[in-house]
Amino acid sequence: MFYFGFDCDSAGDYLEIAFEQSSEDEVRQRSQIVHEVIRELKKLIYKTTKDHKSVLFAEGDNILFKAPYQASLLKDLQRIYKEKTGLTGSIGYGKKLPEVALAMRLAKAKGGGSIVGIALKD
Repeated sequence: MFYFGFDCDSAGDYLEIAFEQSSEDEVRQRSQIVHEVIRELKKLIYKTTKDHKSVLFAEGDNILFKAPYQASLLKDLQRIYKEKTGLTGSIGYGKKLPEVALAMRLAKAKGGGSIVGIALKD
């Protein structure tokens, strides 16, 4: 089992476009799109893992979940997010929560749409 962290790349830029348009409706619409796609990704994770406790956190544009490693699930999460928002998502994973935090930073540093796994020695 691994912990996986999913984080949208450039979410701030996504909302900044609406801010520049000075449109409350556009801000609401973009916020709703992100909210809906995160809900959709959670459902996919639950369906794939067959465990309704697998998602530990899902707020804003972030998801933290625990599951066996499945490359197809990770790619599906990224694909769906990109289709719905036009944005990429980075994924970091590891066997321990501190590993996930570091892996997510490394994935985001590599650029949009990266998947990075790490293991720290004790």
